[in-house]
Order: sequence, then C-alpha cells, then structure tokens
Amino acid sequence: MAGGSTQTASVGAGVVAACAKIKQTVLALARRAPGSPLRGHRLADLQARDGGLHHAGGGQTYADILAAAGRDHVEGAIKQGMLGFVVGMLRERRRWVKAATGAHFCEVRVDPDTMEVRVARWLSVFDIGTVVNTRTAESQMRGGIVMGLGLALTEQTLIDPRNGRIVNPSLSEYHVPVHADVPRLEVHHLGDPDPTMPLGIVGVGEVGITGVAAAVGNAVRHATGTRVRDLPITLDKLM
Repeated sequence: MAGGSTQTASVGAGVVAACAKIKQTVLALARRAPGSPLRGHRLADLQARDGGLHHAGGGQTYADILAAAGRDHVEGAIKQGMLGFVVGMLRERRRWVKAATGAHFCEVRVDPDTMEVRVARWLSVFDIGTVVNTRTAESQMRGGIVMGLGLALTEQTLIDPRNGRIVNPSLSEYHVPVHADVPRLEVHHLGDPDPTMPLGIVGVGEVGITGVAAAVGNAVRHATGTRVRDLPITLDKLM
C-alpha cells in the first residue's frame, strides 16, 4: 500500500531482509569450499561489495563462490503476512517514535489597498531520514507545500446551512493554487539516516503540508498586524 509514509520503508525492509538471507546462504556455501578466504568468518565481519563478500584480509566474489559450489544461483525470500507486519510495527512503536519533521520559511506581500496576499519566497528544510530517490522525494515535498498554500489562502468548501448542499462543487468555484499562486519552492533535506529503521528511511508522506498554513499565517501577521485563525486567509478577513 502507498500511504502513511510506509511504502518505501516497508519494501526496503523486505529487500534488506531478503539480501541478508542470500548473504547467509552464500557464506554457508563458501565455508564448505576448501581454501575459501571466507572460512572462519562470521557474516557480521563481512561487507557485501564489489560483487562479493569481503573482509579486511581479502574476500571472494559471488561468481567464484557459486562456481566452487556447483551452483548457478541462490535465492532468498522473506514471507510475512499483513498480520505479522502490523504486530511487528506495533511492537516497534513501544520502543521508538518515528516521524518525519520539517520547517517552513516564507515571505508574503500584501497589497495595502486590496489586502490581496501573494507568497513571494519559500524555503523548507526536512528531516526524512535516508532519501532513496531525491527527485521523487523533493517532488512529494513540493506537492505538499502547494497543498498547504491552498489550505492557507484559497481552498474552502462552502455549504448551504439550509440543506447541506455544497455550493462550490467544481474547480471553477473551488479555488486551488495555480502556477501564478506558487513561487519558486526551495526544498532541502538533511539526509540523516534514522538508525532505528531499515536503510535509515523515515518516509516523506504528507510532511510537506504540515506547517505551511501556520507559516503563511505568521507571515501575514507580521505584514499586517492581523492574526487570522480561520482558514483560508481571504481578503475580507484582513480588511
């Protein structure tokens, strides 16, 4: 499932576990071969690199290990049902609290006559653990910021109190941010791996939207002296 910042971390955990199983299998094959430089070494003492298993005094490639064992391949599989995953996740939550965090900085410009608000500059910095794919992670963060700008300035569902009817049901009446509403979004991530997670991944998820409206509200307060607590921040609330 892609949701709750779990997909990359969950898939990554499965891949890491399967790779560990393969390395154990390969090391067991190497130990059976006379003269193998890996004999007498534990898996914890070895590094998987350069197409094989290596230690400070040498190593052996996977191809050589398989050839000596008369094998053309090895397999490693990890099977765990959803129930096992959920139980494991709940058990881990008793020990650790894992969450992506971030900080937003923005500059807004407010027209003194019309009180129209424009976001002029934006900078966000996130702590999301190891970033597996920089392009998609930064795209996810920028998308969250754009959603937050809609929450802060334009998006509002209007409901007729007499009958509960939504009176702005289409995109011609429900205003989402467009290119003219969004400045250049400068996004950075710390790249610090989480030592409690497989591959150090925390997950991006929806952290990009969190705090955007607060940052805009603070900037509007600094520019106008008016603290708006009812989103979106529209012209009538600043008049």
